[in-house]
Order: sequence, then structure tokens, then C-alpha cells
Amino acid sequence: MKPTPFKTTLKNGASVLVREVTPADRHLLEIGFAHLSGRARYFRFLGAHKNLTEKELDRFTATNDPDHVAVGALLGDGPIQKPIGIARYIRLTDQKHVAEIAVTIADSHQHQGLGSLLLGVLAEFAKRGGITEFNALVHSENTAMLGLLDQFGGTQTSLGGEDIEVTFPVSAISVLISKLSAAKRGTMGGAARKIVKLTSAKLQRFVNVHPELSEIAAPDQPTSVWENEGGAIV
Repeated sequence: MKPTPFKTTLKNGASVLVREVTPADRHLLEIGFAHLSGRARYFRFLGAHKNLTEKELDRFTATNDPDHVAVGALLGDGPIQKPIGIARYIRLTDQKHVAEIAVTIADSHQHQGLGSLLLGVLAEFAKRGGITEFNALVHSENTAMLGLLDQFGGTQTSLGGEDIEVTFPVSAISVLISKLSAAKRGTMGGAARKIVKLTSAKLQRFVNVHPELSEIAAPDQPTSVWENEGGAIV
């Protein structure tokens, strides 16, 4: 069975559809990449990147399995939808409880809660797949991503130059969302509450209908190898 896509509303009121990334989404990735600023591309790949190669498109749209999960966000309710966000994790071959993540959000929709939402989806899949730790390579000037991951208690390690590795427990995402859910008053707006409600209900359903992603690869089972794709942005 395929996971059921779901719709939600961002902080700015924009309606988005969240669903898995499939091999048929190559054109959407190209469209989304074309609308990223040069700085956003630099943060994502930790270097200049003019376009996505055929090899990258193959890798980025590979069919989801327990070791590689990718989800995307589309803007709009009509027949033509605009890609505005994508997040993925790939399990490390030498540490099967760890997965490397990458999150890319369109410049026009950053700081709207979409990065946290997509991470929440990934966390649900990861927990069912036996992954307990996420790590990410982040550019030192990417303060938005560093700030987001810091909320999850991330440990930062400088790799020299401008690269920082951030490691944090998958469970921290659920813990933070639970704390937000418990807040009945304060600064959390209606859109944020919708995301909290979504995470506690729809995200579970999203994963429940895709049970094969909850399987844990045996030690001798071949796993996908993720070539280093660089950093991430929110």
C-alpha cells in the first residue's frame, strides 16, 4: 500500500500537500531546484551547484524503503502544484541506528514551520525502522537550520572549514512536539496547533498505511549507500 498524502496549513495560511517522493517526481525536483536562490543551493550542497544531474535525480527520487525515505511538500489545491519542500533520511551502512538527513525548503516558504513538519514525518518512519539518531551536515552560516536542530538538543561538531555535523536523537522531535501540544495558551498560533494535531494523528496514519517501512534491516542485509549530499536548509 502507498502512504496516504495529507494536507495541512502553514503559519502563513498556505495550504500544502505532504506526500512521499516517487520516481515520477523528477520534474518537480527540477522545478523546485530552479526556484532556489544561489545561497540556498550553496547551503544545500555545501558548494556551488548550478543544476541537478541525472544521477542526482535518480538518487533523490528513488523508491522509498526502510533505509531511504523521502517526503515532499506541494503548494496549492489545483491541478498545478508548486514544490516547496523536501526532506529525506538515509540509514548509514556502518551504524544502522543512525541516518543522515537533508531538508530543503524553498526560500519563499522558510520560517513557516515546514522544516519541522517534514522532520516530524521522517521521525515517524525512522522510529518504526529502528533508527534512533539523526545527523546532518550544515554550513556554519546556515543559522536557520542550526537553530532548528538546536531545538532538538543537537550536538554540534566542527569538521573544519565551514562544515558542522549536528547529531540529535530522533525521539527529541516527538518530545518537542509533545511539549507544544501541551501548551494551551501563549504564542502558539492556530497554524502551529494544526501542525501539532497533524503530527499526533495524521502522521501516524501516514506511516501506518506503509508498514513495510517499519522493517529493520538485518545486519547482513544490503542497505542503500548515500553519497554525501551536503547540508540542508529550512
